[in-house]
Amino acid sequence: MMLLILALTGCNKEKLDAELAIQVVVNGYNGSSGNLEMAIDTTSYGAGTLGGSYLMKPQSVIGTSIAYSYFGQKQRMVTLAETATKKVLFSGPLPETGTKAAFNFIYLNGKELQINAPAPDATTNKLGFYVEYTDSDDPFDVFLYRMDNTTGQEYRYYLAKNVKPKNWIYFDYLAPSNFDSKELLAGSSIYFTRTGTTDQWAFQDSEALSKYSASNMSFPILGEKGLVQPYFFVHESGLMNRSRLFFYPDRQW
Repeated sequence: MMLLILALTGCNKEKLDAELAIQVVVNGYNGSSGNLEMAIDTTSYGAGTLGGSYLMKPQSVIGTSIAYSYFGQKQRMVTLAETATKKVLFSGPLPETGTKAAFNFIYLNGKELQINAPAPDATTNKLGFYVEYTDSDDPFDVFLYRMDNTTGQEYRYYLAKNVKPKNWIYFDYLAPSNFDSKELLAGSSIYFTRTGTTDQWAFQDSEALSKYSASNMSFPILGEKGLVQPYFFVHESGLMNRSRLFFYPDRQW
């Protein structure tokens, strides 16, 4: 009888302590002067994990995805801390259910930048842009651009005009006819030009600093509605870079 009770107890404990797993995604920007280290509960992803590959480098875009396994039900926190001072700059709880968790963290000028994304709208998509540029406050225009390699015809679609850097802008977006598929977007770019022009680059008069490929932006395509997609743009090593501040794992695009 005692052996039977112990066996049943062991089975119940095994069921309660079954291994669970969740994908943890962190996107954003580390504008501090030092590395940031991520931790989930008591598990640290610092310099000793995969040669420090999970450390978030200073003045760099953040894009991290970790498969985290755990046992039992309790609240677990995701934190980002300075490696030098151990000061926690960000903290957020893992969801109690589900297999995916996404966090956004943009650190600029010694504080977290609020994203303030709008609520979804079932009739359209909401895209948001923030350009971190400190050399000038001059306004600029933003448009999609594509040239047909067969006919040489050029296509432009304006996303926003007269935009100022260091400010969030949100706008409605439904895929336009000449940019409405993955294939068309793969051959397209996002241009940032001085307001009222199509050929004067907005940032330091540099194409490399004022142009970004649309192929990996995951812009909505024909038929897609109800998406909210903020983007943070910044310049790194003489090029424009971006962080996608949204996570739609079922989209596969």
